[in-house]
Amino acid sequence: MNPSLFRYRRCSPASLLFALLLFALPSPAPAQEIAVPQSLEDALHRMSDDAGIIFAGEVTAIRHLAGEQDSSGIVEVDFRVDQAIRGCSTGAYTLREWSGLWQGSDQRYRIGQRFLMLLHTPNAAGLTSPVEGPDGAIPLLTMPSTDNSPAITVDFRWIETHILQSALYSASNRIAHQAAASRVRPEDASSPISQQSPLSTVVEKLHSWKQEAP
Repeated sequence: MNPSLFRYRRCSPASLLFALLLFALPSPAPAQEIAVPQSLEDALHRMSDDAGIIFAGEVTAIRHLAGEQDSSGIVEVDFRVDQAIRGCSTGAYTLREWSGLWQGSDQRYRIGQRFLMLLHTPNAAGLTSPVEGPDGAIPLLTMPSTDNSPAITVDFRWIETHILQSALYSASNRIAHQAAASRVRPEDASSPISQQSPLSTVVEKLHSWKQEAP
């Protein structure tokens, strides 16, 4: 007797049914890769789409508030809003964050620091956080200008580093890594957004983009 036929005859109907169902199941779809931003302007535009509140301002006060009944506390950060772009008004704004973001020695903000803030829309408890983690709190620098008056610039160097890292690690093989890195040019000569761009130029861009509908 053919041994293979003998083995087949010994299979129970339940085993055969399980095997048929297994082969009939659809194969899992491959994970869809998130497109890497092609420039600093592209990255800023995506962050703007996710932001419900955008402003430029300076940190004026920081308060750590303990939680009730062993619940997590809250950190309140007061800003003087110099330029209100979306979701707030010029004057003052209080950012309320979950205290877990301030674990250990992590001081997310310091009094006197100036930022371009892109924040998520606050939840029902009034808590929010920057878009893309720390990337959404973009440092502002005071630079000397030709007429001796201080010029405010937006420091995109940290975001540029993240763009390059994403380009290198998003592909699955070395050839794709090289192709992705060659396609990404964070400082596009045709774009007004560069490593350190004037705040006025960035604000104009942000005003021109409408928040993407949820």
